[in-house]
Amino acid sequence: MDKIRSLVVVSTIAIILFLVIAEQANAADADLFCFGPCPDDCKQFCISQGYSDGLCEDFRGKKDCCCTPSKKQIFESQLNN
Repeated sequence: MDKIRSLVVVSTIAIILFLVIAEQANAADADLFCFGPCPDDCKQFCISQGYSDGLCEDFRGKKDCCCTPSKKQIFESQLNN
């Protein structure tokens, strides 16, 4: 009986860890903001819109201009105080 109970606990922990890892992977993908057809100056377009970088990505058979948001400098702002 104890063996079954410990197996259930281990399985539950494994499932929770799997769900957390899957959510982290989805969060990483959500950091890109993509706009319709990719222009030649995609990187410049993204920078002018306040993003840190831009690149052309294939998405469902068409190329989109995808911008990455600027990273927040948490530690730098704390050091300046």
